Amino acid sequence: MRHFLFEDKEYRINPQFRRRRASGQDPDRELLRLLRTKWRSGKKRKSGGTGFFGAVRGGVDARQKCVVKMQYSDSGEAHIVQLDDYLVREGTDIDGGQAKLYGTDIDEYRKNMVDRNFRIFLSPQSKGINLTDLAKRFMTKLENSTGYKLLRQAANHYNTAHPHAHLLINGMDKTGKQVDIPKDIVKTFMREYARDICTSQLGHRTKREIEIEKEKELTATRHTGIDNRIKELCGGTSRINLAHVSGREQQRLLTRLEHLKRMNLCAYKDGGYKMSSGWEEDLRANGRYNTFLAARSALRYSGPETMSLFSGKQGQIAGKVTKVYRADGDTSDNHVVILEGLDGKAYFVPLFRKPEVKDGQRKWELREGEMITVKTYESQKGRLTPFMFRLDHERARKEIRKNNYAGNLALEVLGVSAGRTQNNTGAA
Repeated sequence: MRHFLFEDKEYRINPQFRRRRASGQDPDRELLRLLRTKWRSGKKRKSGGTGFFGAVRGGVDARQKCVVKMQYSDSGEAHIVQLDDYLVREGTDIDGGQAKLYGTDIDEYRKNMVDRNFRIFLSPQSKGINLTDLAKRFMTKLENSTGYKLLRQAANHYNTAHPHAHLLINGMDKTGKQVDIPKDIVKTFMREYARDICTSQLGHRTKREIEIEKEKELTATRHTGIDNRIKELCGGTSRINLAHVSGREQQRLLTRLEHLKRMNLCAYKDGGYKMSSGWEEDLRANGRYNTFLAARSALRYSGPETMSLFSGKQGQIAGKVTKVYRADGDTSDNHVVILEGLDGKAYFVPLFRKPEVKDGQRKWELREGEMITVKTYESQKGRLTPFMFRLDHERARKEIRKNNYAGNLALEVLGVSAGRTQNNTGAA
């Protein structure tokens, strides 16, 4: 789960977050914990039923697929914005109008609203799923697993390629208990609930549907199952060994490798394929942020191989903002900043808010072309939150000279061969 503050009508990661722990033991919740532990201990046993890890075809779980995500905030203002604006915003209903709320009595919900609120996103792979039925049954499952009598609202949105449901849960239930959803419920059970409900609606995926999905893996721009096989065949090196692979598997691997080559994640050299450094991490990053590889191919000052996902562990970075992306289209304020560093490297910086830059007490919306420094601050849970500060050219020049940077951006800032910089990088 991500932990947010809500300021200026947008979510921010909360650097002061502390998980609230209930005093004493709740017998009902302790029993549920033991039941979940029991289930996890036997989850590798596969059955032919429709429940968790149900029908298996060709070694693949044949249940319907469904993406499940959850976020929460301790902001009352954020709670109101979600209920009154986001869930029912114009253009999201199936007819292009405002989405309609459903759930517990709306007056009861408003009367008992507290600051804490949870948001759950359900997006089935199949477009044939009844979203209202999915959302209602999902909430019933969640209540049964946690013991809460939840106050909740939901709305179905049809304004994206995959219709989806948004669920909003009040941070206090009908009995006055504070809601705190256990981590194992979020990480495992929620997805399993959703998959089982979708499967009960449409039945298991057919053999042909699974085969089609496997074929799509070959040209996917994210990390897939066949990439695990490629890693295995590399045997700890960067070169893949296909000597003992033949037939259909070899053809599938070659098709995937050619696609990875077009994505600049491997190269064919000396009669074989050699994987690029960090190719798996790049694929996973592109799966999470679908602009990652596109951004890497559009760098102005840095080579594509230099770009990495900024986690904060790289320490303080400085450079020029060459691109700002909206990560999720119009569905959120999640943004990505591409920072090409004075050190010659490029950084893909994801944000859960609109990008802002600070200069003393002033702050404004970040623009492409600005010089900035990115610093991270660690929360009490160990999460690193990036903040951006204006970097003037004089300080940038001092840092370049101090560290002997000689990349294209460094040369441009120093006023050396600025024209050559453009020619060497093939800037867009």
